[in-house]
Amino acid sequence: MKKSQQTFKSGQAKQLINLKTDTESQVITSTYTFGGNPIIFHLNYQTQAKGKNSNLEEWISNTNKAYINGQSTWYVTPLDKLTGHSYNDIVDAVMNNKMLLDPPNKLINAYQMKRSSNKYTLTATLTDKKIMQAAVQPIFGTNNQSKKQLPAYKQLAQKGTYQKMDVKLVVKKQKLVSFNYKVYMKIGKMMQLEVGQSYANIGTHDFLKMPDNVLDAKPLPQKKK
Repeated sequence: MKKSQQTFKSGQAKQLINLKTDTESQVITSTYTFGGNPIIFHLNYQTQAKGKNSNLEEWISNTNKAYINGQSTWYVTPLDKLTGHSYNDIVDAVMNNKMLLDPPNKLINAYQMKRSSNKYTLTATLTDKKIMQAAVQPIFGTNNQSKKQLPAYKQLAQKGTYQKMDVKLVVKKQKLVSFNYKVYMKIGKMMQLEVGQSYANIGTHDFLKMPDNVLDAKPLPQKKK
């Protein structure tokens, strides 16, 4: 497992927040392609609610700037002013995620391993509240496009009852293939909240670069007060 972590330099990560009842759901996802030196992120942010989808494409640089696709024109703005989180917050959530790179002992001890030739699949289910709180925190912090979303997420987490967390890690030939976890919560009598993060396509974007047309972005127009 330690050797497989050394291969973790690029790939794809997806963050999920799914708030649902028996009849409706609101799904918010951030899908990051990451890699390069220094690390950059290509982000597709999507919200799905009441049968409608909205999408936003961004590139995020190590200079803490967000480059936003405005259809025919790219715009640039400070990431933290736009979202409330920084480039370093994304690095911590994606590249330095503790559930993968520094897992708590309770998670390590809970893993059940299956082997098929040179492929190892580790799965675990936990009900430890502290671990689940630590697992959702980086997702709440970065899976948003507005400063207003984080307090709303925290309020949901405070009201919610943590039920369980499912984890799956796959290693093949001592290289990380995939990793995902999902935390399940109940909010009141009617609502469920699922919060998760997953990784795939590990090692496929080591030389990721920001396109020239993105680097030529114009400053994002300021909203009138």
